[in-house]
Amino acid sequence: MEVLDMAISEKELKLLMNFVKDDLKEARESEDTEKKNSKIDRVLEHIQQYLED
Repeated sequence: MEVLDMAISEKELKLLMNFVKDDLKEARESEDTEKKNSKIDRVLEHIQQYLED
């Protein structure tokens, strides 16, 4: 899976996806709408930061 020299490894991508999955599962299980939205916003911020790096 060789795309670019600066591409992440498959292992790193799986790790990132695991963090995203766990955070979204946690948000889904939250009954408090404000808390749920906060957790989803946090995931989106992390994804945005990753895309900017």
